[in-house]
Amino acid sequence: MVNVEMGNPLSETIFGIPWLVLACVALIVAAAYVVFDTSMGNSGLRWVVLRWFHPLCWVLLTLAAIGKAKITPLPETWAGPIAAAGGVTYLIFAIVWLSSPKG
Repeated sequence: MVNVEMGNPLSETIFGIPWLVLACVALIVAAAYVVFDTSMGNSGLRWVVLRWFHPLCWVLLTLAAIGKAKITPLPETWAGPIAAAGGVTYLIFAIVWLSSPKG
């Protein structure tokens, strides 16, 4: 069932911080990692993971926070799996980053 009733976008909070504010912060972080290359000169699949998985993680966290803010007609229950996908994406990024040769 889709919840189409959308109220005040700042009313839904976690620890007193509105989900919408957290979504905006996560989107800014994602944009920063799109601009700043974290691939450390790697190539191939390692380059793809190091270059794009970190911003992808933050985009997924942005989407999860938007879902929790209840400002879209998407079910709020999708926020958990989307956030978990962001966590898995970050875990893959971190493992590849830690195993990369440092230059």
